[in-house]
Amino acid sequence: MFGHTPRAKNPFEQEIHIRHLAPIDVKDIETAPMKYVALALVQLREELKSLAIMIMDKSRPVDEYQTQSLVEFNITGTSVINVPAQYESSEIIESIVVTGPPSGTGEILIGDRVWNYVIPTTGILVIAPIRLSISRSDYRQLTVLTGTGQYTLELMGYADTRGNTP
Repeated sequence: MFGHTPRAKNPFEQEIHIRHLAPIDVKDIETAPMKYVALALVQLREELKSLAIMIMDKSRPVDEYQTQSLVEFNITGTSVINVPAQYESSEIIESIVVTGPPSGTGEILIGDRVWNYVIPTTGILVIAPIRLSISRSDYRQLTVLTGTGQYTLELMGYADTRGNTP
């Protein structure tokens, strides 16, 4: 299941791994020596196309945050912070910062992940380093269960533009 997929056999009857380039075969290399160079450049160009998709583009930083006064979870008060998305594309979140009153508790919902939290005595909870890929429609939400006060939910990372045209 996790083995390699061999390509066609080469002239020396050896398997070539799928990630390795197939050897360039030019039958008339003596009469057309530049044909080998031309074919090598074409193959190099094709391999470089896939490389551009894999490179991480961090030129679009994400710094999404929302500050709000919240009361403990009940029917009458506000107990949820929703943070709007910054870009139309997916985002890679690398750190989450929650500020609030010491010993405040609740839940953080990012995408399909849910974390319970307790604010430390410093009033700042940092969740990092992480790597979450979230889309524009995913949840970015902080819910307060106990602890009334000023809360902030901040998400930091960058827009995921791999494979997309800027």
